[in-house]
Amino acid sequence: MNKQLLDRLKDSSILLAWIAALFLIACLCWVLTKPLRADILRRSVNNAFTQTGTSRQLGEVLAPGTLSPSIERLGYWYSIDNDRRVLVFSLIAEGIFLPCAAIVNSNGRVEELIPLSSSGGKIFNRISPGLKQLYIRRIEGGST
Repeated sequence: MNKQLLDRLKDSSILLAWIAALFLIACLCWVLTKPLRADILRRSVNNAFTQTGTSRQLGEVLAPGTLSPSIERLGYWYSIDNDRRVLVFSLIAEGIFLPCAAIVNSNGRVEELIPLSSSGGKIFNRISPGLKQLYIRRIEGGST
C-alpha cells in the first residue's frame, strides 16, 4: 500500500512539474515577445490611420517606467508628436472588445478617443458618454 501511494505521488508530481514548465515557457514567450507585439500593433494602427485618411502616424513605443504601472497595463503607449502620446487599448462595451486609441497631451489630458476599425466606429457612436468618460478618467488619472 505504501508503494502504491509513493507511485501515485511520484506520477502526480511529474504531471505537476510538466504543467508548471509549460506555464513557465508560455510566460517567458509572452514577456520576451512584447517588443515584437508592440511593433506589429504600431504598424496595424498606422495602417488604420492611413485608411481613415488622417495624417497621424505612431512613433516609437514609450519606454516602460515612464508612466505609472497601473496605466501601463491598460495598453501600449506610443509617441505621436513632441508633446503628445497615444494609448492603444481595448475598450469593452456591450460585450465587445473595441480597439481604440486615446491621444493624450503633455498635461495628461485626453484630447480624443479614436476607434481603430470601421465596425468599431459604428459601435463607438452607440457607446454611452458615461462609459467613454470612465475610460478617459482612468487614462488621465494614471498618465499624470
